[in-house]
Amino acid sequence: MLNPDVRLRYVYDFGDAWQHVIALEDSVPWQSSSTLCEMLDGASACPPEDVGGVPGYLHFLEALQHSYSDEGREALEWVGQQFDPQHFDVRGANAAVQRICNNLWG
Repeated sequence: MLNPDVRLRYVYDFGDAWQHVIALEDSVPWQSSSTLCEMLDGASACPPEDVGGVPGYLHFLEALQHSYSDEGREALEWVGQQFDPQHFDVRGANAAVQRICNNLWG
């Protein structure tokens, strides 16, 4: 049984230093027919790739608030015409976690 306060820090993109805190909620003996890990929940959307770290992401979100401006339109075009910063994609997160856990990234 895991201590309920077990947390891991995962650093993604060392250049931009995105840090994620992962809470481990349970641990069971692994069986070859099961997945190694599973994402249960999360919060907010992942920032777009190469947005420029935390300062760049904050600037990007600010531009989206002014979608009528040239900068806002450019930000939307760059990200693919839509971006909901509050949306968490659990299926996409699980796919990424599975690639990492099974060493199939890339």
